[in-house]
This record gives sequence, structure tokens and C-alpha cells, in this order.
Amino acid sequence: MQSLVSIIIPTYNRLNIIEVALTSVLNQSYHNWECIIVDDRSTDNSFEKVSEYIEHDKRFSILKRPVNSVKGASSCRNIGLFNAKGDYVVFLDSDDCMINTCLENRILEFENNKNSDFLVFPMGGKNQ
Repeated sequence: MQSLVSIIIPTYNRLNIIEVALTSVLNQSYHNWECIIVDDRSTDNSFEKVSEYIEHDKRFSILKRPVNSVKGASSCRNIGLFNAKGDYVVFLDSDDCMINTCLENRILEFENNKNSDFLVFPMGGKNQ
């Protein structure tokens, strides 16, 4: 069975750009993933936009940062990490995108480096 990869995306007021990040997740050649979007209490309709993705693919989920939690991307990543079920974790910013072989390449590297607890990979594809 394929390892589960948890993709964690913190977001705040990214209505106009988060679709690019989510579409890049959908287009992955590696299919055993969950994508946890943690909304930092956006004031635009980001939460609703992400909810549309969840309706079409249950691998997506969204959490709202609790009011009593510290605001910011790091706090949202930690919330996502606490809720992640994956064997591996990938952090993706809501204004980034992944090439379609991103997860597949990372899983292959872990298989080739079984003695490693973590690996660092370059990220690319910043949306403008």
C-alpha cells in the first residue's frame, strides 16, 4: 500500500490565488494524499472557495484556526500537523504550487534514503 502524504496549507485571505495551489495538489501523479487547509480566520471568501474543492474530493479538508490560538502561518501549520494522518508531511504555502511529480519524487527519495528521518527539497513555482 502506498504511504499517505499529508499536505498542509495555511491560508489567509487568498480567495484570488488559492485555486492554483489546490489545483496543483489535484494534479499530482501520486494519489495517496490528504490536503489539510488551515484558514487563519480569513475575512474574504477563501473558506467557501476551499469548501468547493472538498465537495468534489474528500482528500481535501479545511480547519479554521481557533480564536484562542496564535494567529499566523506557523500556528496554522502546527494545527494542520496535529490533525495530519500521513506517513509524510509536505508544507505548501497558499500562493505556491507543486509540479505534478512533486509527491512522487519525494516518496522515491525517501525509499532511497530509508535511514533518514527527514529530507529537505527545493520548492519552486511561486505564483505571481
